[in-house]
Amino acid sequence: MEEQATGQEVKLLEVTKQAEAEDFFNLISNVITEADIDLITLDEFQLNLLAINLQRFAQCEKNINEQGLMIDGKKNPLIAASNIYLKNIQSLFNDLGLSRNARMKQLLNQIQAEKINDPIGELLD
Repeated sequence: MEEQATGQEVKLLEVTKQAEAEDFFNLISNVITEADIDLITLDEFQLNLLAINLQRFAQCEKNINEQGLMIDGKKNPLIAASNIYLKNIQSLFNDLGLSRNARMKQLLNQIQAEKINDPIGELLD
């Protein structure tokens, strides 16, 4: 991943490679870089954890689609695992400031700090 505004680089961890989540890590890294979201080395673990959870969620969903919702008349246990990974993903998105609400809050903070112009205020003037 490219260096962030802090001058620090967030790196792919070996555990992420072992979980075969490198593609998700690269995808998230590209989105963060293009969106100019400032991450620091402290975010490295969470970013890698997000990639791993995305990989595991995708694998669960793939297996559920192959096996079906029911196995031997019982709910496929992968459904519960999938839900856990999804909750983890949502939490990590929020923690990293990648949710829509977090981005809006960041935008409002930048407008209030007058780091960027208020686009709505410009329209009203």
